[in-house]
Amino acid sequence: MSKKDRRSYIDAVYCLQKKPSLIDEKIVPGAKTLFDTFTTLHINQTHTIHNNFSFLMWHRFFTYVYEKVLREQCGFEGTHPYWEWGYDVDDPESSPILDGSDYSLGSNGVPLKDKNETWILWPPPPFKPTKDLISEFPAGTGGGCVHTGPFSDMTVNFGPISQGSERHLDRMFQYRPHCLKRDINPHIGQHYLAFNWTIWNIVESTDMMGFQARITGDRRQGHGDYKLNKFGAHGAGHYFGGGPTGAFSDLYASPQDPLFFPHHAQIDRMWAIWQWLDIENRKDALYGTLTYENLPPSRKGTLDDLVDLRPIIDPVRIRDVVDVISGPFCYFYE
Repeated sequence: MSKKDRRSYIDAVYCLQKKPSLIDEKIVPGAKTLFDTFTTLHINQTHTIHNNFSFLMWHRFFTYVYEKVLREQCGFEGTHPYWEWGYDVDDPESSPILDGSDYSLGSNGVPLKDKNETWILWPPPPFKPTKDLISEFPAGTGGGCVHTGPFSDMTVNFGPISQGSERHLDRMFQYRPHCLKRDINPHIGQHYLAFNWTIWNIVESTDMMGFQARITGDRRQGHGDYKLNKFGAHGAGHYFGGGPTGAFSDLYASPQDPLFFPHHAQIDRMWAIWQWLDIENRKDALYGTLTYENLPPSRKGTLDDLVDLRPIIDPVRIRDVVDVISGPFCYFYE
């Protein structure tokens, strides 16, 4: 994107953060703005839109609707960006998206003093933090508030709910204003988001089960891949930018960080590329049930199930959002 287009996108996101919420604050106290409305929907549906059959479709439509609202409510006229992480994994703080310039999405967080050298990551709810599910990584390079560039002045209204080793499910919708934090982690980027990993995810997957399991880091990956790819590109992107302190790595409230939508546009791009390699067999391919790794047990998802983003937009069927050139869509990735 040109600097002009990047600035136009940033200004539109700021505009969204000034529009009133579509959700009654008496019901969801943290939903102060239209930007927060998107986060509210994500929080409310977390366990039925991750590591399940609708993960890719739900987030494709979610990202599309976000762009649609940026256009209709805030006058955005450009194309929505995707974040090709492979360019940034070695030196993320010098990348156009994170260098803290006026045309970026803000900087890293302020480095924390006396920070542990190791980051301990618990598995997401409903899994218990047992020894085999707890991960340890070298700490990131930030951890505090975003300190320069766009969104360094942003107020985050939800959370933290579930990030790092914190669990606060009792305050899911509470109003808890604080700064936008990030803890950029090059270690995770280099190990899970380099070009060879995204290419592997696409070419190694011959069916939807394999593709979706690899991109999400699902424990049900075959051939022992989980030990090498326990986050998948999806989870790794969130942890690469958010770390243990950032809103971006909060399973529930991650749309609060503006990095969320370029990240998910890249996930959608990977899916679109994979589909077009065998469009006849992959366009309508589904895998999984209604719930997160089938916990609790639920039926298999179908093309007639719904993606429901009310009150922003009317529900659509899964079959309407599996193809980027039909249904409500008409786009390609450059």
